[in-house]
Amino acid sequence: MRFTKDRIDWYLMISVIALSFWSVFHLYTLSGEQFYYFNRQLIWVLSGTFLLFLFSLVPSSFLSKLTPLAYLLIIVLLVVVFTKGEIAYGARRWLRIGGIEFQPSEFAKIVLILSLAKLLGERRYIGWKMIFFSLVLTLPFSILTAVQPDLGTALIFVCLWLIILFISGVSLLKFLTLIGTISAFFPFLYFFLLQPYQKMRVLTFLNPQRDPMGTGWSTLQSKIALGSGCIFGKGIGEAAHTQLKYLPQPFTDFIFSSIGEEWGFIGSLMVIAVYSIVVTRGILIALKKGKSFTGLFAVGFTSLIALQAFVNIGMVSGILPVVGIPLPFISYGGSSTFLFLSGVGILLSFNKEGD
Repeated sequence: MRFTKDRIDWYLMISVIALSFWSVFHLYTLSGEQFYYFNRQLIWVLSGTFLLFLFSLVPSSFLSKLTPLAYLLIIVLLVVVFTKGEIAYGARRWLRIGGIEFQPSEFAKIVLILSLAKLLGERRYIGWKMIFFSLVLTLPFSILTAVQPDLGTALIFVCLWLIILFISGVSLLKFLTLIGTISAFFPFLYFFLLQPYQKMRVLTFLNPQRDPMGTGWSTLQSKIALGSGCIFGKGIGEAAHTQLKYLPQPFTDFIFSSIGEEWGFIGSLMVIAVYSIVVTRGILIALKKGKSFTGLFAVGFTSLIALQAFVNIGMVSGILPVVGIPLPFISYGGSSTFLFLSGVGILLSFNKEGD
């Protein structure tokens, strides 16, 4: 592969850096006199930006060779999380090595995309055998994440598998058969696999007033914060509903609600507009690269950004059930920040490679 200097996608790079530093500034405005979240997110964004530029120099051939090793490493880390992971908010999702705490399931997303792209890239025919192999790659990530429990991320893995499989060239009949088979398992999933609190989340999504002081609290307070910003927002540092701690998790899962309260409809619309630019640039790179390893990675990673942004914004606005899916580039958290900025670096690298 050769690199071409004139293929740096400035629209993509500037957009994701803008979202990331907007996150840092927004956390600063919410922090008051306590700058714990701001300081840590600033360090993570600066480190993630370094990773973006670093991965933008890594050729696809190297990443392709490294993918099997990365896959095995993530499997080991997910197993270790299951046995010895740190427990927080009722879930065992974090791993502490030395003084560093991170969430392996976040890095598993990019590793799964690379693995599926390597397996399915440049294949003229995708039969049931290859579909089975791709499912075997996906299931360990999905199962090991679901038992943490983190059902939202487990479903993200399944969605990524289906999207990459479809774009790689599987026939429509096979794809619809897969969709039908998966859909048939939903009742079994709900009645036998979901935890009681997860079932209640579904029920309160359908009727938030069912438990307004319990599982419905997050959705109701999120909608209040989001709507209270009106058109232009309450102003920088004036998000009273968030600062008085009525809004749960305002720095992570519900950060878009705090953006709506402080920056209003206009600010929320600006965030969505920048996401639209990022997703559009990712789609253009995917169209250029076709069904190759680099093209399928572009499809998978762009879909990941779009999926998580849609699910998170849909969750905080009450059109989707509450799940622990961070808002890409904006939610507080080192693992998520490193994942998305590194992924954009890989996308920029693939875009610079000659066809």
